Amino acid sequence: MEYSRVTPKQGKGDSIMATRARIGIKQKSGRIIASYQHWDGYPGGLGYNLCENWEDSKKVTEAIKLGDSSKWHYIKGEQIDFDDRTNPMYEVQNCYYGRDRGEKGCGYKVYKDEAEYIKEGFNSGEQYVYLMKDAGEKNFLGKPKMSWFYVESRYTDNGKEVFDKEFKPLERYAILEHIDILKRHIEMMDKEKA
Repeated sequence: MEYSRVTPKQGKGDSIMATRARIGIKQKSGRIIASYQHWDGYPGGLGYNLCENWEDSKKVTEAIKLGDSSKWHYIKGEQIDFDDRTNPMYEVQNCYYGRDRGEKGCGYKVYKDEAEYIKEGFNSGEQYVYLMKDAGEKNFLGKPKMSWFYVESRYTDNGKEVFDKEFKPLERYAILEHIDILKRHIEMMDKEKA
C-alpha cells in the first residue's frame, strides 16, 4: 500500500501552509509533557533542529512548559512581540502563542504514557509527534543520554489517515531529510542562475 503526505483534501500540486508537530519529553515518572508547534514540523526542519539544538532535557522541559508555539528555533528566549518579524530575535528564539501573543488556553498537555501520547498527540492536525526520552544509553559522563524519537501520520491511497504505532529514532532520518532539503535549495539556486 502506498502512503502519502498529501491529505485527501489537497491535490498533489497544492502547497501545504504548515507542517504541524507536537514536541514532548518523557519524564522519570513515565508521563509525557508536550506542546504544539505550528511551522516546519517535518523531520528535516523541526526534527533536525531538535537533534542539533535541543539536547538538554532541562532546556526542553522549560520550553515545552511555555506551551504551544508558532515555531521553535535555537533558544526559548524572552517575551517578544509575536507579530514583529523585523525583530532579529524572531529568527533565533521560540515564539509562543501564550507568552508572546497573549493567547489563553495554549499551555502544554500531559499524557500518561507513550501509547496515550501517540493516540492523542495528533488531535490538532499534527503530522509529526516528537519525543525526547532516555534511550538506555549513557553520555560521556556516564549519565543517561536523552534522545529524540518520532511518529508520523500519513494517508493511504484510499484517503485513510494512519499513524505509526511506536516511536522511531529521529536523528539519522532528520539529518538525511535536512541534506535533501539543502540539495533542493542548491538546485533552485542553480536554476535561477541559468
